[in-house]
Amino acid sequence: MPLTEIPAITGLGLGAAMGLGALLVPEWASGVVRLKADPAKGGGYSEFRATYGGLLFLVHAVALGIVLLTPPAGSALAVMPIAAGWFGAAFGRVVSLLFDRSKLGDTRIIPIWMATEVALGLAIGAPVLQFLG
Repeated sequence: MPLTEIPAITGLGLGAAMGLGALLVPEWASGVVRLKADPAKGGGYSEFRATYGGLLFLVHAVALGIVLLTPPAGSALAVMPIAAGWFGAAFGRVVSLLFDRSKLGDTRIIPIWMATEVALGLAIGAPVLQFLG
């Protein structure tokens, strides 16, 4: 196993664990993302379990399986879209800081989330490094 796969395995495991946590305890996911289900409209918990839970869990878990079971080229291809997704989340926060200042309230947590998302993107995307240079 190339050393570049170790951070990917760690990042994918963390992403899968976050997804599993949201799948099993949607209240936790609601608190993390600071959104609340609207009982009047229904479907809120289903959304937390589906998007923050099942989607995150299976995307990361399947990629983790691919990294563990395939040659390095296969793992690099499997992790690229997921790493890009984490970079995209950080980019979305930058856009929000630029355009949503009046709606954001306390923005101190945003740089922390951005750093976390960039770190996950770098860790998960690390297998690509073995093919550069």
